[in-house]
Amino acid sequence: MSRDSQWVRILALGALAVFLAGGIYALVDAWIAGRTVITIAPFGMRPVDLLEPDALKLVAIAPFFFVYLHWSLTDLSFTQQGLQAGLRSLVIAAAALALARPSWVTSDTKVATVVLVDVSESVSDAQLANAKTYVDELRASAARGDAEDHWLEVVTFAEKPQVAARDGKGFVIGRHTSGPAAGGAGSDIQSAMQLAYGLYPPGHLPRMVLVTDGNQTVGDLVAESYRAKEMGVKVSSKTFPADQVKEIRVVGLELPDEIKVGQPFEVKAQVWSTHPESVTMNLRQDEFPNALEPQKTVELREGVNRIAFKAEAKRAGATTFRLKLSKYTSDTEKQNNEAVMTAPVKGKPNILYVEGGVMREPGSARYLERALEHENMDVEVRGPRGLPSSAKELEKYDLVLVSDVPAHFLGAGQMTALDTYVRQMGGGLIMAGGEDSFGSGGYQGTKIEQIMPVRFDAEKLREQPDVALMLVIDRSGSMQGPKLEAAKESARVTTEVLSPNDVIGVIAFDSEAQVFVRPQRAANKMRISADIARLQSAGGTNIYPGLREAFELLQGVNAKVKHVILLSDGEAPYDGIVDLVQDMRAARITISAVGVSGADRNLLSLIADNGDGRLYMTDDIGALPRIFMKETTEAQKSQLVEDLIKVRVAKRVELIEGTAIESAPPLRGYVTTKPKPTGEVVLISDLGEPILARWRHGTGTSVAWTSDVKNRWSQDWIAWNGYPKFWAQLVRTSMRRKVYDSYDMYTSIDDGRAKVVVDAIDSSDQFVNALDTQLEVVDPATNQVKQTIPMDQAAAGRYVADFKIERYGSFLLRAVHKRDGKTVAESMGSVALPYPVEYLKTTPDTKSLEQAATVSDGEHELDPAEAWKATEESVTYTRDLWPWVLLFMVGLIVLDVYAKRVRLFGYRTIRFE
Repeated sequence: MSRDSQWVRILALGALAVFLAGGIYALVDAWIAGRTVITIAPFGMRPVDLLEPDALKLVAIAPFFFVYLHWSLTDLSFTQQGLQAGLRSLVIAAAALALARPSWVTSDTKVATVVLVDVSESVSDAQLANAKTYVDELRASAARGDAEDHWLEVVTFAEKPQVAARDGKGFVIGRHTSGPAAGGAGSDIQSAMQLAYGLYPPGHLPRMVLVTDGNQTVGDLVAESYRAKEMGVKVSSKTFPADQVKEIRVVGLELPDEIKVGQPFEVKAQVWSTHPESVTMNLRQDEFPNALEPQKTVELREGVNRIAFKAEAKRAGATTFRLKLSKYTSDTEKQNNEAVMTAPVKGKPNILYVEGGVMREPGSARYLERALEHENMDVEVRGPRGLPSSAKELEKYDLVLVSDVPAHFLGAGQMTALDTYVRQMGGGLIMAGGEDSFGSGGYQGTKIEQIMPVRFDAEKLREQPDVALMLVIDRSGSMQGPKLEAAKESARVTTEVLSPNDVIGVIAFDSEAQVFVRPQRAANKMRISADIARLQSAGGTNIYPGLREAFELLQGVNAKVKHVILLSDGEAPYDGIVDLVQDMRAARITISAVGVSGADRNLLSLIADNGDGRLYMTDDIGALPRIFMKETTEAQKSQLVEDLIKVRVAKRVELIEGTAIESAPPLRGYVTTKPKPTGEVVLISDLGEPILARWRHGTGTSVAWTSDVKNRWSQDWIAWNGYPKFWAQLVRTSMRRKVYDSYDMYTSIDDGRAKVVVDAIDSSDQFVNALDTQLEVVDPATNQVKQTIPMDQAAAGRYVADFKIERYGSFLLRAVHKRDGKTVAESMGSVALPYPVEYLKTTPDTKSLEQAATVSDGEHELDPAEAWKATEESVTYTRDLWPWVLLFMVGLIVLDVYAKRVRLFGYRTIRFE
C-alpha cells in the first residue's frame, strides 16, 4: 500500500471516530435534555439519582479505542485487541458514571444522642458524679440496642460549652478550669444546644439529653427548644436532687427611694439561711467603713432575715454601700456572701476646684472658695495635680473648675475624663485664666481646647516680640522608640504654635551634635516637618555639643527673644556646661530643660537655673508635646494682657442678671482667645476679646473665664460686693442641669434581668402619658452610659423596660422623660446584681426542663434505655454510590491489564509490504 493510500485510510478512520463520538455525545445530550438531576430505575431496582448527569458525555471517547486497533504494534489477535478496547471503554463509562454522582435515598432507625452535662458551680460534686454514671448507662444501653451503629457524644457546659474528650474508659467529664471555656459562674444551656446541632452525623435520628439543674444565667432554654423541634431534635432531660448543705446567702440591699445629705436613713440587708446561726456582717460606704454602724453581729433564723444598718450620706452625688458576711460557722458557697447597691444622693451643689496657683501662693484658692461656700455650695479644693483621671471619680461633682493649671499637669486620661464628664454625663466645666491657662498654659491643640467655647490661637499683640527658638533634642540610644517619636511630635507641635514670622531650628545630639533644621521661618511647616522626620536614635549622651551648636546658630539670628528648649533622658558629662550656659545667658539666650525618665535632674536643673529658664521633669512621654507648647507660649508671651481692663457686656443673659456687672471694677489682666462660631460670648474686654464665653458640649456646659479668680488680675473684683453672687450664678447656670420634675422608679431583678417601672404622676396627681422615655444604664466602673433602652408605656402613666445585666455589681439608672424633644422630668434609681445568679439558686429548676421536653416531644427524667428507641420513626438521607462505581472501575482496570499481558486468542497476522 502506497504512503498516500495509508494517509487517506488514517484520515478516513479518524473521521469515522469523530462521527461516532459526536453521535454518542449528541445522543447522551438529547437524553439529558438540560436536566440537572436524572432519576433512573435499572431493572426495576431502587431509583438512582444522577446529580451531575453531564459527566456521562465522557463516554463519547470510546469509539477511538476501536477505530485505531489496526495500527496496534502488538501481535495479539484482533479478537483480544477488541476485548481490550471494550474493557477500556467500560473503564471510561465507569469513570463517567462516577463523575455523574449516582446516589439513592435510603432510611434508617439509628439514633444519635448528644448529652449536655452541666458542670457549672451550681451543680454539686455529688450531682456531677451522678451525671457521669448516667452517661455510662447511656453508653451501655446503646451497646444493647436493636439498631447497629448508635452514636453518642457528650458536651459539657457552664459559662461556655465544649465537646468532652474521650479516654479509654469513656468520656472525660469535669469542671471547666482552663482553656477557652474556663469559668463555672454561669450556665448557658442555649449555647450548649447550639453547639450540639453541628455534631449529629447524617443518617441518624437526632436526640438531645440535658443533664442539668435547669438554673440558667444566660440564654433561653425554652425558646431554643422550639428551634430544636424545627430541626427534628427531641430534647429530653435528667436532674439529680440537690445536696443537703448549710448555706447562708446575702440576697441584696435595700435603700430608701430618696437620700439627702446629712439625713439619717437605714440600709436594709436581706439574708437567707438554711439554719439558725450567729454571724457578723460588715457594711462599707463607698471606700470606707459605714460611719454610723460599720459592723453588726446578729442571730440568723432559718429562712429570710432582714437586718437594718444606720447610715448617713455626707456628700451629694452617688454613694455605694457594700455588705459582706465576715464571720460565720457553717456555709457552703462563699461567692454569695456579699451584696452591693449604689444610690443617688441629693444635696448642696458639689464643686471640685483645681487651682494651679497654690504652688506659688498656697492661699490663692481661698478667695473663690469662700465666695462659693458663702452661697451655700460645697467646695473641694485640690492642687494642680489633683484632677481625677476617670469620669467615675468626677461623677459626684456638679461642676469642675480648673484655674491656672499648666497643660503638662493634665495627662491624656484626665482630659478624656473631663470630656466624658461634660459631653456624656452632663457635668459643668469652668476654665479660669492665669499665666498658665488656655494658650499660655500649653493647651493649644489639646482636647481641652475642643471642649472650650474659645480658641487658644490668639493673634499677636502690637508689642509681640520676634522669637527665635532652638530645640536641642537627645537622640542617644536610650531615646529609641516611643521617647524619640514623642520628641519629634513635640518639635512638630512647636512649629505649629509659632507664628509664621518666628524662627525655629532643631539640633539632635548623641556624642556629637547634628543640625536637622537650620534656623528658618516657622511658615515653612512642611519642610520643617519632613526634616524632623529624619531624626533617628544612635550613640551616647553628651549635651555640651548640642548646646554649643545652638549657641553658635542663635548668635547669627536677629530676634528679640532667643530661647533654647533642651530635651534629654540620660546622664551626660558636666564639663564646660556651666560656662557655656552663662555665655549664652550673657548673649540674651535663655534655656529651659525637659527631662524624661532616666534624666540627670541635677544637671538639667543646673542648666535651667543658669539659663534663666524652667525645668520640667516627667515620666509621661505623652506630656512632652504639651510641655513644649507651654514653653513656646512662655517664650512668645503673646497671650497675656496685663493692664487695667474694663469688662463690657456683649450679651445680656440670665447669669449676669442682678449682679450689677456694669459697676464692677476693672480687671488687671486676662489671656487672649478667639470665640468659636457657635460659642456664646457674654462678657468682653476693651479690645473686644472674650472675658466670659460658654456653650453646650454634648449634654453639659463648658465655660471660659479668661481672667483669673485670684488676687493678681481679679484683685479689685475680690473686694467687690458682687463677686460672690456673680460666681454663684455662673456656677449654678453652668453645673449639671436639673429637670423640672421627678417621677418614682421601681426596680427588681429576675434571672439576671433588671425590671424597671416608672410611674409618671404630676403634682396634681394626674397620670402623664405619651412621653418619650429613655432609660440610661450607667456602668459604675466607668460612670459611662453603657446602654440606652426605650421605656414603653404599659398603662396610664406607667413606663416599663427590662434589660440583661451584663456584669456583676451595682448600676445607676436614669430615666429621661421628654416631650417634643424637651426634657420634662427625670427618674433616678439603681439596681444591683452582686454575684452571678449561679450562686443565687441552689435547687433544680425543673419547670423550664419540663417545658423544653414538652415542646420538642422529648421526655423529662429520661431513662437511659428509652434514649435509643426509635419507635415508628426513621430518618431518610441520601447515600452516594460513586465509591462503588469506582470500585467496579478498578476491577475493570485489572481485567484490562490482564487482557494486555496474557495471550487469550492466538496471534495476529501481520502483513509486510
